[in-house]
Amino acid sequence: MIEPKDVVIAILGSSAALAGFELVFLGIIIAAYQSYPGSVPEQVVQPYRLTGTALLGTFAVSLVTVAISLLWLSSGGPTGLYGWTIGLFAVQLVVVFVSATWATRMVLWR
Repeated sequence: MIEPKDVVIAILGSSAALAGFELVFLGIIIAAYQSYPGSVPEQVVQPYRLTGTALLGTFAVSLVTVAISLLWLSSGGPTGLYGWTIGLFAVQLVVVFVSATWATRMVLWR
């Protein structure tokens, strides 16, 4: 039988790793944004700003998932937080995939 504590510990580690993964994509977008000179029209750099903001939001979701996991572990494993931990991790997986795909598309196929 898999214990809830083992699941939350796995989610905690995975969420922290995915947060680092998001920072890699954010760094790529920032580097691409900074490669343009200051005289470039706003409509050229606006997609990079938007993507950077979305990646920062995804990073925030990752940190919230880590915080909820840590809160669950430190408070003795309340049932309500367990559901939130699982749910946030599922959301995190989706938003990490979408944002990483979007950032890769921006850098490689634009």
